[in-house]
Amino acid sequence: MTTGEPRMQYPVPPALEHPELLVFRDEFPLLQRRTYLNSCSLGALSQRSMQNVTQFMETWNEWGAHAWSELWLDEIARARKKFATLIGAQLHEVAIAPNVSTALSVISSALDYQTRTNVVLSALDFPTLAYQWLAKERQGLTCRFVESPDQIYVSPELFTPLVDSQTALIATSRVCDTSGYIQDIRAVADIAHKHGAFILVDDYQGTGQIPINVNALDIDFLVTGSLKWLLGGPGLAFVYIREGLIPHVEPVVAGWFGQRNQFQFQAQTFEWRPDAARVELGTPAMAAVYAANGGLDIVLEASVESIGERSRYLTNDLIARAREHGWTVRAPHEPELRSSIVGLEFEDPEELVKELRARSIMTDARPGILRISPYFYNTIEENAVVIDALAEILTQRKQHKKR
Repeated sequence: MTTGEPRMQYPVPPALEHPELLVFRDEFPLLQRRTYLNSCSLGALSQRSMQNVTQFMETWNEWGAHAWSELWLDEIARARKKFATLIGAQLHEVAIAPNVSTALSVISSALDYQTRTNVVLSALDFPTLAYQWLAKERQGLTCRFVESPDQIYVSPELFTPLVDSQTALIATSRVCDTSGYIQDIRAVADIAHKHGAFILVDDYQGTGQIPINVNALDIDFLVTGSLKWLLGGPGLAFVYIREGLIPHVEPVVAGWFGQRNQFQFQAQTFEWRPDAARVELGTPAMAAVYAANGGLDIVLEASVESIGERSRYLTNDLIARAREHGWTVRAPHEPELRSSIVGLEFEDPEELVKELRARSIMTDARPGILRISPYFYNTIEENAVVIDALAEILTQRKQHKKR
């Protein structure tokens, strides 16, 4: 369908607009200069995070090494507490890491693969999740992958035939990074626990934009980071470990932040911390912690419930606009299963990203997919901007081919 043809009118499913959240637009200078629709790759930088990083440098300059005991350890504790609040966890169930890959490698090293020799994963997940266990296949571990028949959904029942008494873990994402599908994690957890296996959730694309309660979903382990929907930039990840599992988590790697009495500086003895922070390794990057605390404050003030409702309002509108052009949308049909990630199937999406960027419109690409991700600080008008620009670019492409 070309832009000159009459369009079908696709209904926009109802969702709460939450216009009051637009007050937060002033927090993000980037939004004043660009149409920014790429929060699924990197959340916009806030004034608050910039001020926090400046504060970190001032404390460094003022206190030197004494900043650790006077200020910085408290700042780390604040980040843990805010994250625990977001996911419905207890403070002692939460730890930090420099990134999700490190968090996964530490957790994966603590599991027993002698009696349970397979791990079940989803082929639709971001590959970092699978790499941890694929790297262990040479040690005798088997990775079993659930395939998505349509590259949108991963129904819980698809896990059932792959999980058995030899399964150590199901590792999967709550939100698919290419289709935005919100997976039924509680149903997957029930499948894992029925066979005595654990469930680990990669929630990088969920935390901050979709409400979560780790107890209600019966999650054993969860990893996520500040990079995307938590608005804190790179350099900090979070780990959740269910309370009853903490005493049994003993990784094969350790660092001085995981030592029970780290400031006793005992070189000849090691005892795990009694809380989830036993999986923490070396000195964290404090600039990242300060930046992350700025983003976490905004998310908590806005509330994840309101953020999720407004994001769905924007996503529903974006999908309807794309379908009016006859474009193939890779996203769930059911509004309640949609997150803030919309995939549009095009040839050469990388080139589309470049052409949109030349128009100050920021999006992202995956093989065969243009990803557009409106967040609570975006507007309906910005949806129209990106869709109209895409239509114009595609029309120009078609005309160029006819010459």
